[in-house]
Amino acid sequence: MTSTASSFSIPILPILLGSLLLAGVAPLRAQSVTIVPHYESLEAPGYYHFDTVSGLADAEHDQMMIDRSFFAGPGEPVVIDSIAFRLDKSAITTSATFTDFEIQLSTAATTVSTMSTTLADNVGSDVTTVHSGPITLLSAGGAGSPSDFDIVVPFLTPFTYDPLAGDLLFDWQWAGSFSNNNFVLDTNYSNTAPYTSVLTYMEDSSPLDGFAESVYPGLSVIVEFSTSLFISGPAPAVPEPTALLLALLGLALVPRRRSLGRRCARD
Repeated sequence: MTSTASSFSIPILPILLGSLLLAGVAPLRAQSVTIVPHYESLEAPGYYHFDTVSGLADAEHDQMMIDRSFFAGPGEPVVIDSIAFRLDKSAITTSATFTDFEIQLSTAATTVSTMSTTLADNVGSDVTTVHSGPITLLSAGGAGSPSDFDIVVPFLTPFTYDPLAGDLLFDWQWAGSFSNNNFVLDTNYSNTAPYTSVLTYMEDSSPLDGFAESVYPGLSVIVEFSTSLFISGPAPAVPEPTALLLALLGLALVPRRRSLGRRCARD
């Protein structure tokens, strides 16, 4: 007796999708949000430097209020998992080491127009410390016009932000010793429309007491947030697990020649 072996094609994708649906896993879509979008591919008219006196220890506590409209495009909450800075074209050095570098994100308790110079009053109830501790910020590509967003700070804890709930507060504190004006970040130094209605920056540096000595409507350090979008909404109806598994098993047993025929079907 001569035996023949049949060739089978196992459709992996339907099995994986079915497994995800059964497990209730929500799909994600990655995207980035640049503050501000106009300068995503352009050098911004300003810079942010560390230390006003060369060689001395420096520390600062700043807040940047970001209008919710920058994140309103998807219409859904987003998970922010890292932030990237870029060098200003005037930067001389490509790295800086901080003895402490803390970033907190929250859904602000105030807004761009009502931001308080008492920094604690702006912090939302969902405040999350996304990074804390020593760090060396490094640009592999060096200064350009504009530079790459390659000074990445990965978050130890991601932050889920819902634009419908309020503006986003970017709160950062840092300390270290730096060479004056050598490590410089690209910054939009503009106090004109439309930026004044969507951004406010506050600086607490001397003394470091929780109160902003300087207020800059419209100013923003140029940053890129890495986000993932939850695709929410009612889950599609799925058959009972037993029925679905039987259907998937049936697909797995279809001979290859039949599956090839279905590939050529007209769409």
